[in-house]
Amino acid sequence: MESKLPLERELEPVFLQKFPPFSEQVKEFVVQYGPYFILILSVLGLVGLFTAFGIMGAVSGMGSVSTAFGISFYLNIALGVFVLIMYLMAFSPLRARKRSGWNLLYYALLIGLISNMVQLNILVAIVSGVLGFWILFQIREKYI
Repeated sequence: MESKLPLERELEPVFLQKFPPFSEQVKEFVVQYGPYFILILSVLGLVGLFTAFGIMGAVSGMGSVSTAFGISFYLNIALGVFVLIMYLMAFSPLRARKRSGWNLLYYALLIGLISNMVQLNILVAIVSGVLGFWILFQIREKYI
């Protein structure tokens, strides 16, 4: 039996039995085009991180980031960078339909939820967690 990721055993029955299943066509669409969607979002995230660090503003002559943001800002930037790296690392394995790509998405979702909780974005954490885990568990069978 395959080892389970943290909380996977507890989340699996919820998102596979209590939520409506995806059709095979929807699963195939998500598995086929999802990696490219993640790649595009990662590039947009990279632009956002450059903006957060003030690099884009400094290049365009509009200023840079203030030190008044505090530790929460920098913690969330660090978590964002970590999630972005995980998304980029997942691209090739997801295209090859390897379970390691799915695992990276799972961990990225967990870290994203932690980031939202640190920012006190509780509603965003709940909605993104429910939608993210629902999609992940629906397509998990497609990754070997």
